[in-house]
Amino acid sequence: MTGLGASAYSIYGAGVDTQTMKEVVEKYSFTGSIQTGPFFMLELGISFHDIAFHDNMIWYALGSGGENSVEVYNSSGSLIHWIPSSIVPGAYGLTFDDAGYLWASDTNTDELYKISVDFTALERETWGAIKATVGSL
Repeated sequence: MTGLGASAYSIYGAGVDTQTMKEVVEKYSFTGSIQTGPFFMLELGISFHDIAFHDNMIWYALGSGGENSVEVYNSSGSLIHWIPSSIVPGAYGLTFDDAGYLWASDTNTDELYKISVDFTALERETWGAIKATVGSL
């Protein structure tokens, strides 16, 4: 398994199906039972480090070195949104908080990004800026 994401009702696990060698996202109940699926099984041609699930879309952390560090796909495999590397230089871990912010970690720079995903005005804060506003931990 390459990444995990969760919604209010399910857990999503991403990896590669060993029989078909296609990228797959399987859907599990919170008791661990596999639900109908795989939820998503298409060759996207991307290499990813983690996933997050939000608003019925799968968010992929692509790392660094490419044009985009995060790409967002619907369940049909269509690219819906992306976050360019100019906003988040490298995304290796992803999760959403209860307020709908995307959190991305960059292991190359040891930075954590809080990202507002309103795609009309994409904004980010680094952990240093967040820490400065909430005080030292």
